[in-house]
Amino acid sequence: MTRLITRFLPLALLILLFLLAGLAGGPGQSMDLAIMHFMAELRTSVPTLVEVAAALTLLGGAAVTLPVAALAALVLLLRRQSIRACILVATVLGERTLVHALKEWVGRPRPLDGEFDVGSMAFPSGHAANSMTVYLAIAILAGPAAYRRQLVVAAVFFSVAIGLTRIFLGVHWSSDVIGGWALGLTSILLAVAAARRSGALPLETKHEVVGGHGDAVDQDKSA
Repeated sequence: MTRLITRFLPLALLILLFLLAGLAGGPGQSMDLAIMHFMAELRTSVPTLVEVAAALTLLGGAAVTLPVAALAALVLLLRRQSIRACILVATVLGERTLVHALKEWVGRPRPLDGEFDVGSMAFPSGHAANSMTVYLAIAILAGPAAYRRQLVVAAVFFSVAIGLTRIFLGVHWSSDVIGGWALGLTSILLAVAAARRSGALPLETKHEVVGGHGDAVDQDKSA
């Protein structure tokens, strides 16, 4: 029972966080409004940051994330890791489809004083969700096993930075981005579960943990 709770607790917490961001955020929420006003003042005070954020935010868009994901899937196919490639593609496309559907269903309006106009609805942030999903999926499914932990950390920091640009540029409420991150991480948890269940991402214990030392090591021979 304890093992079952431990396994599903992160997923349950992410879903709860997503729901809270969707239900309690938006233009009528004081914290979202306060953060948006602060970011507007910051953009006026430090205009150089706007250019940097505008360049960085592009890395979370479809024009970058989709080709990068496709390239990673192709690399996996060339390695004859077809199951991982299929999981990667299904995760990325499934998450994107869900984001678009949720935007239309929730129908949350975007902030009015952003740096540029965006036609779609606000919640959840596609850039936040897409970058978290794509870059983490690549790190876990396509990255070399020996460097997977470092790649995962880098992917998370990179995705967080992209999400923050959406708030700074005034095109998303902070709760939109939090919801996007939660959705992206949920997609990754499901992808990892599918990969491990299929045997495409094996995890074995290298040695017993004695005195708090040692850990589980991925025995991925082909990565």
